[in-house]
Amino acid sequence: MNPEQRAEVLFRDRMAQQYEELVGQRGAYWWYAVREFLLHRMGLHAGGWLYDAGCGVGLYALRIAERFPRVRVLAVDFSAESLRRLCEEARHRGVAERIQAVCADITQWSPPQPVRWVLCTEVLQHLPTAELRQQALQRFAESLLPEGELWLVVARHTRDDRRRGVPKEIDERAAGGYFRMRFTVAEVRQLVRRSGLQLIWIGGAPVPSARYGQRLPRQLWRLAHWIQRLPGSAHIGRVLIVRARRC
Repeated sequence: MNPEQRAEVLFRDRMAQQYEELVGQRGAYWWYAVREFLLHRMGLHAGGWLYDAGCGVGLYALRIAERFPRVRVLAVDFSAESLRRLCEEARHRGVAERIQAVCADITQWSPPQPVRWVLCTEVLQHLPTAELRQQALQRFAESLLPEGELWLVVARHTRDDRRRGVPKEIDERAAGGYFRMRFTVAEVRQLVRRSGLQLIWIGGAPVPSARYGQRLPRQLWRLAHWIQRLPGSAHIGRVLIVRARRC
């Protein structure tokens, strides 16, 4: 384990039991605008291996295993407690045979065989150095089959953040918390380009903060999906969604 990440491993282990409840506070609209958009666009019906990098307690891995029986998921995380909860829930839902859990550091681990998809949602923003973030992208690129796709979800540093003086990086590891950052579109483009992947598309999910997002009705997801397809959507909302391909 990289020394830079030890504090976060301890934090994630402590929070595993509460994590699903915490992110659930975002509201149904958030999950339809982000997770359902991804699952609709990734072409998972075709089947194959998917590497869920930094899977946590399985908010994506479990959903994918339930909805796409032809997909096999490599669920990788450095939090053993998060993986324990994921496996427990997978057995409860009857999809344990479709998920292979691996306790590993995504900046150092690669799957034993190339995969059709790499999915990394809200994880890159918690890697505390530029070197680790680029290292993770390089590992993802090497993990893909030819024509395989990487799908990333990261927090965006918005114009409103800059206006209010919200820093791009917040490091609370010394106080028992975790590191987090927000990306600009240019930074994401550069990360993908340096990894050797071909950037296919980058868009934005029109989601507000959790405080307001939980009040939005789920039915608005159709409007959100339409907005996300617009050329300038990367400059809308607080979340960036990235699609890249190994040539």
